[in-house]
Amino acid sequence: MKPGFGVVGRVFRPEELFQVGEFGISASATATIVFICPYGTPIQKVRFALRRLLRAGYHVVAYQTTTAVFTAADPLILPELIAQVRADIRARITRLAAAGVTDFGFFGSSLGSFILYNCVGPNVPELRWGVFNTGGNIAQGMWNMLDLRQLHVARGWSLPRLEEAWAELQWPDFGRLDGCRFVFVSSPRDDVAPLGNIAPYLGPMLAAGAEVSVRRVPAVSHRTTVIAGLWNAPRLIRMVRPAAA
Repeated sequence: MKPGFGVVGRVFRPEELFQVGEFGISASATATIVFICPYGTPIQKVRFALRRLLRAGYHVVAYQTTTAVFTAADPLILPELIAQVRADIRARITRLAAAGVTDFGFFGSSLGSFILYNCVGPNVPELRWGVFNTGGNIAQGMWNMLDLRQLHVARGWSLPRLEEAWAELQWPDFGRLDGCRFVFVSSPRDDVAPLGNIAPYLGPMLAAGAEVSVRRVPAVSHRTTVIAGLWNAPRLIRMVRPAAA
């Protein structure tokens, strides 16, 4: 996957926006986890987290996404990426369900967390429990990364314009989430998506009927917050996966 190949206004093929791999044997797994890597992170770099999930008995469908979603400084790429990943998740769940798999959850980190934020509810109703490994305002989070901010400023974008462009993604329609259980992982020292910025995005989920909690991890930056969450992935999943599942 080559970074920075985005062109404003072009139509992307799925293989240009993301790559996906499946790990573990679904037939013998306790559940299938939809796992989306942090921004700019290939699957190979999070093998340590995947191994921990596999040892815990899960089947994992792992996605890595193109860096062009931000480096191209084209805000139209993000909704296209989300739509295409969401369609692929639905197709894989349909195939797995036909093979007898009935239990699906998720673990998303950084940008992966935001993509999954736009999957729960009516979009992918099978995802009824999962972990948002960091979360908050996607425009503000991207703007906090100096190199990405400079790329967008060079193309004439401001933070308010980005927030407007991504408003429907930032505030998705969750429908009803009764019986759903989610946890957000965060740290007050996360310099991209700090703990203090999460609360507004929990409200709509709670209003939709979900059970939502926040888990603070010891970290000194966004990167270390994400790593701490990845390392604790099996334990965090146990917090939200229904005991009877």
